[in-house]
Amino acid sequence: MSLRWSLLSLPLLLSSPALAEDGVTVRVRCMEKCTVVLDGKRGLRVTESTWEFKGITPGTRRVEATGMLGRPLASGFAAIPDVAEAGVFLARDKRIVVEPGSSPTPGTPEWAVERSAKPRAKAGGAESLEKSVAIVRCPEDCTVLLDGRRGQRRDGRTWEFKDVEPGRRRVEAHGGLFNRRLFVDYVELPAGAEAMLYGDSRGNVKLTDHKSLDAVERARKRAGLGEASHLNVRCQKSCTVLLDGERRSSSSATSVVITDVKPGSHDLEVVFAIGKGRKRTTLEVPASSELFITASESGGIQVTNTKPQASTGP
Repeated sequence: MSLRWSLLSLPLLLSSPALAEDGVTVRVRCMEKCTVVLDGKRGLRVTESTWEFKGITPGTRRVEATGMLGRPLASGFAAIPDVAEAGVFLARDKRIVVEPGSSPTPGTPEWAVERSAKPRAKAGGAESLEKSVAIVRCPEDCTVLLDGRRGQRRDGRTWEFKDVEPGRRRVEAHGGLFNRRLFVDYVELPAGAEAMLYGDSRGNVKLTDHKSLDAVERARKRAGLGEASHLNVRCQKSCTVLLDGERRSSSSATSVVITDVKPGSHDLEVVFAIGKGRKRTTLEVPASSELFITASESGGIQVTNTKPQASTGP
């Protein structure tokens, strides 16, 4: 009897609709360092404030997040749409905001995908949106993250991010006393551009200006920066870096990248935050190069490596 029942039930099992193998990839982002549980299960920590859950079935799912020392941050339900990727953002007022990804629903035939949503073709026939450069300016000394990753510090208040995917990007910054959060917001970045962003003291981030990367490169050449170099300065402990008398880092930094340095002689000075030690040297900067420099109270300022700079022009 059991054998007959198994044979009869086999066609039913085979004809039952199956769930999508991959399901939905859900990324949950908090306003601070957190631990997230989705339907009682922990996912994969991407950054201190971002967790990823793969293979999630669309529908209403319970989201719980805790902060430092298990402090409750948010608890509620999120309606996960039937898409390939979805983002869940836990706002400051404990709201749970769902952001469907730009990818189509799993199983959508290629002919049904929105044609206008496809990236424009670049030279050579490769279909991809041109990546951008984002430059973020803070109202005070800061550390900036773009989509959870750090960029290059231009000076104490300015950070640069290269090879940024265009679209809606999350920008956050910490600084000041006790490394408090200065701002966090989402900004729509154009493709193939150098985008200037400013975060204000009220926690907002705005796109203040943007130019095509080609136009930026032409302007650099007109300004005599076509052969400019970069300095990568790393201190043994927290320091302030000055180039030709101009401050180029915060006092709590241990590394800074100084861009657009014209070839020739430059005065480089490092002031250590602890002990107040001060080191100074004169650098002979070659054209179109990248210099790696270390600074310590015992060893002074030393150039450890010099290499040709990768071309960023068209």
